[in-house]
Amino acid sequence: MRGSFITYMTIDIEGFRKHIEENYSEFGVNKVQEILRLVFEISKRERIPYEDIFDAAPENGKEGSHRFMHLKQYLLQRRFPSFSKEERRKHGLFKDLSIEPEYRASIKKSERIIPKRFFIEEAVSKTALVDRLRKKFKTAEFASISTYKDHVKNRVYSLKDFNNRLDEFYIVQEKYDFFIECPCSNNSVPCGYNTMNLGIGCGFDCAYCFLQGYINSPGILIQANIEDYFACFKRTGKDIRVGTGQFTDSLVFDHITEYSPLLVEFFRGYPKSIFEFKTKSDNVDLLFTVKPSENIMVSWTLNPQIIIDNVEFGTNSLEERLQAAARCVDYGYKVGFHFDPIIVYDKWKDDYECVVNRLFDLIDDKRIGWISLGALRMTAKLKQVIENRFPQTNILDGEFLIGYDEKLRYSQRQRDIIYSTMKSFIRAKSKSVHLYLCMEDQGLCSACDINTGDMQKV
Repeated sequence: MRGSFITYMTIDIEGFRKHIEENYSEFGVNKVQEILRLVFEISKRERIPYEDIFDAAPENGKEGSHRFMHLKQYLLQRRFPSFSKEERRKHGLFKDLSIEPEYRASIKKSERIIPKRFFIEEAVSKTALVDRLRKKFKTAEFASISTYKDHVKNRVYSLKDFNNRLDEFYIVQEKYDFFIECPCSNNSVPCGYNTMNLGIGCGFDCAYCFLQGYINSPGILIQANIEDYFACFKRTGKDIRVGTGQFTDSLVFDHITEYSPLLVEFFRGYPKSIFEFKTKSDNVDLLFTVKPSENIMVSWTLNPQIIIDNVEFGTNSLEERLQAAARCVDYGYKVGFHFDPIIVYDKWKDDYECVVNRLFDLIDDKRIGWISLGALRMTAKLKQVIENRFPQTNILDGEFLIGYDEKLRYSQRQRDIIYSTMKSFIRAKSKSVHLYLCMEDQGLCSACDINTGDMQKV
């Protein structure tokens, strides 16, 4: 993939379709869809008109399936130039191609989110969180609802609702899923992470985010009964690695909930457990209102600035994230870093090496709890969502195949290069920092000599 992450050319999908139907009239609906998808991706990837692609196509075969197979093989070779013939069979291209302008995301600058409207479940109307919200956001609208489930049960959701999710905050009572194990892909090596389900929905707009694939809510959900989470944890009596960064950014709403001091104080009492805040923000001020603890980690997702500018919309810059990490270290917290997802483009090696070097320029490796590595991956459904919300992004232009977990992934050969390269950058700066792979199978962990299973002992 090229170094730029934005395609500014206009791609006429219906023009593609009309050309195929007129010039390949013997193709049925499914074959038209396959060719349409391939030509669309080649045109976007190479930034050329679709006519140029057809003009270069071989003339083998005059009609029917023979003609179709020759055209398809030519297009597959052009779309996946580095893949072997076997790998091309696992391309996983979705036949359906439908991009609706009304679903396009509205890109906002990085700034603190100020809620406009709260819907409060009756069961949590007297909680400390709701009391704080009423005092803090006096210009916001507050409405009472019986339950979130009843309030939304007859609504039908689309990507338009997801785009407008920050217009509505739902303050709810959690009854069941206080803590859940990380939803690891089938056959992936588990890292021992557990999720404290204290918030659903994120204030950022990262083009690759898996949360886009779950369009089942009109807004952001924040659980108000944090004391019940603490009570549940006390009952389980487990020593675990746990955090809040799975279904939301751990700190993006911290100025709203003011939960971080409560979490630090609670988990201070469980020194054999590790609690992790995971974020792309610099919203760390409340962490400095309480005494730090050695079992509390604040972690940042890192990427080169070109990716942050063009893919991780609304997030803080790389330098802002690293400076926030340095502040946390100076105050006494341990920190962690997640290079996930790593995205391949022309200068990716140079740019990621610069990020690693800057990280270790600012942070003492003795204060780093761990660094994780993960390559860009997605479900087929998520790919369609990305195409609609971010039609100009080029992160989908890479060469993906269906992986061991049915997700679209870079080839194993490419991922081996990614992880081995990143490991060499990190080990040049620190021989001792914990490294692990996120959502990868044992074969690749072994090939890269990165023992992800050890994280279950950390």
